[in-house]
Amino acid sequence: MRLKNTWINGDCLKELKKMDDESVDLVITSPPYHNLRVYSNDPCDLSNCESYEEYYYLLGLVIAECSRVLKPGGKFVMQFEDYNYTIGRDNKMGQESLTGDIDRIMKEHDMSLWTKAFWRKYSAQRAMLAQGNLYYRNMKARDTILAANVGFVYVYKKAGECELIKASDITLEEWADWADGVWNISNSGIGHTTPFAEELVKRCIKLWSCPGDVILDPFAGAGTVNKVAIENNRNAIGIELKKEFYDLANVERFNKWDDSVYETEDSIEKMKERFNEQLLIGKEQSARGKAEKEEQKQLRDRKKELRSEIKELEAQLNALGMKKSEIKKLKDSVKEETND
Repeated sequence: MRLKNTWINGDCLKELKKMDDESVDLVITSPPYHNLRVYSNDPCDLSNCESYEEYYYLLGLVIAECSRVLKPGGKFVMQFEDYNYTIGRDNKMGQESLTGDIDRIMKEHDMSLWTKAFWRKYSAQRAMLAQGNLYYRNMKARDTILAANVGFVYVYKKAGECELIKASDITLEEWADWADGVWNISNSGIGHTTPFAEELVKRCIKLWSCPGDVILDPFAGAGTVNKVAIENNRNAIGIELKKEFYDLANVERFNKWDDSVYETEDSIEKMKERFNEQLLIGKEQSARGKAEKEEQKQLRDRKKELRSEIKELEAQLNALGMKKSEIKKLKDSVKEETND
């Protein structure tokens, strides 16, 4: 199977309209924020909106197009966060929260919340250095702002049903690390002010898609979703408005790949085989665990029996007139012989 990496420089609204209905298996994106960073002066840039109402409206248009191209039952992974800001364009201070508004937009376009994860980007110490120190220097009693250190990964499901496959290309070790939905992942990337962590993208791709699926990112930045999708045997479509980020991805990522990167023998059938192998490993581990528990139980039961027998012997020796000190010496000598 030959994978396809589609990398587009343009306005995502215009480019999405060129795509066929129900042609994408999974959408993963992290949209630009209003009132935080302005990436360009382009009127199509969501970060360049003059008001939150304008931002909300345009984000809704993008989500509507993503919903149209997403297959029924497909998942839409939206990574965002509630972020702190000082004096913004609207002359406010505090925290901007997108959670409720994004949820409303999704519901308007036949998508419902499926599951969620929480992304802790930094250690507590780094959060203090990166953001908290600023807030501490400017702290006022009754007016404290905490460092924004948690990103949200909300997964929405489009109405309808997709083909469900009882398998996954996730290993048991990965599942053990990912299953609780609280992810400690370093926030790092190339040449972008708000990089999309590759490990975060990898988890989303493997959790909610299969080998050979088509993954879309309408706000593609430096191409992280495209890179991770191809590396994990999925096809990728990325749309990025800013030419600087588009070129950066080409130079630092895609132009360094040779044709072998796009050739893969992976498939859903091979995924099923690997999954069954992992299930077998899990069953063997479970069987060993049960055997060890049973062995430990038998040892505990035997210890109880021995303690009971020892008490009976002590009572018999005591009845025969042996002093307690002599009984203790006898017990100690037996212990020494047993240890030897």
